[in-house]
Amino acid sequence: MPVFISLTNGFPKDHLYRTVRRTSIYVLLVCVISFLIGEFILDFFGVSIHALKIAGGIIISRSGFQLLNSQHKSDIQGEIEKETRLKEDISFSPLALPLLAGPGSMSLLINLGIQSKGFNEKATIIAAITGVAIVIYLILSSAPFILKYLGQTGLRTLSKIMGLLVLSIGIQMIVASGRMLFETGI
Repeated sequence: MPVFISLTNGFPKDHLYRTVRRTSIYVLLVCVISFLIGEFILDFFGVSIHALKIAGGIIISRSGFQLLNSQHKSDIQGEIEKETRLKEDISFSPLALPLLAGPGSMSLLINLGIQSKGFNEKATIIAAITGVAIVIYLILSSAPFILKYLGQTGLRTLSKIMGLLVLSIGIQMIVASGRMLFETGI
């Protein structure tokens, strides 16, 4: 939620809730597709799980770097600022993919898709994914109330802290996956 609050700071209410709705739907779609046909998609393109994690790590690192340097939006004033924020759609990337439904979730779901047998097992996992998407919607919808208590100074501080953490997570994903690529020779 702190990353979401930082990225949506200043969004009009209707745009904010549209972003929440889209993010939840994208998370649901990414997870269900990963579960049902992720193995086939990776095989078709010749992409390993480790390469997917490196790509996700790069995207996460980029998001973290943007949070650390979030003052760039304050340089734009008036109508140009409003138009820029309204055109910016962060619901798919970086929110849904890779922050909420990232390479780790995708690889787990691809493995579950390979291991699950029968309709009941697959339906249970899809129901769990749907439940997670609903919880994400509820949590992100509460973000404006949290913002009221943080204020602008608290939000800037939180943005810098989260930016450093998100950047570190992205770099760790790249390092760990790169190491696995070299160890397996893929």
